[in-house]
Amino acid sequence: MLRIALLILFAAACSSRPDPEDPHTILDNAILQAGGAEALSAARALAWDGDATVFAGGRTVNIAGRWQVQPPDTAIVATYDTTRGPSTTRSLVIAAPRGWMVRNDSFTTLPDPFIASERDAFFLYDVIRLVSLRDSSVRLSSISADSLGQRGFRAEQPGRPAVDLFVDSTGRLSHVRLTVADPGGGPPVRQDAWLEGELASGGIRWPQRLRLTMNGAPYFDLRLRDLRVSDRISDTLLSGPKD
Repeated sequence: MLRIALLILFAAACSSRPDPEDPHTILDNAILQAGGAEALSAARALAWDGDATVFAGGRTVNIAGRWQVQPPDTAIVATYDTTRGPSTTRSLVIAAPRGWMVRNDSFTTLPDPFIASERDAFFLYDVIRLVSLRDSSVRLSSISADSLGQRGFRAEQPGRPAVDLFVDSTGRLSHVRLTVADPGGGPPVRQDAWLEGELASGGIRWPQRLRLTMNGAPYFDLRLRDLRVSDRISDTLLSGPKD
């Protein structure tokens, strides 16, 4: 009888549901909502055409262009001011630890504080992919809900800023908060990313809109028109200027 009772207790323990507030449970469900670990792991690089509004220096600028991102440290973003047209396109190239601004085949080396800030900015896309947060070097911990009452967790790993992730009522990632380096070399700033909508490609489900605030103020509002995924970016700009 004792053996039967122990088996019943063991079966009950095994069949108990995971704690919905546990960081690993929240992460696993968010990965499932985004298309699953296999598809997200295969989507090492992402590209899209999009439109964005930039709020900086008391100005509001509308831009359009193409984003190519290979998280966490590689990206090419070619954009232009919509009031001036595609002929004014400039490309921001990050191939960490190097980075350039490129226009008409002319490369301008970016200062180190700016590269550090952009590395933090593009690290955001690695976080949105979620699967890298399963690495053994990443520590997950519980945190309080965000301003919308959304539950979440903190992810910390060596060499990267700590990140707070929050999910909506379906378990889908909807809000990311982290501290990024200031491009001018000043104190770090708090960045909040609010994720909305959905685009599907290669089995993943990706946010269609990304709204960023810096220290609570509007900074960047990106709307994707399409999405393409692959295993890597292939572009000669990543090699830098020719000698």
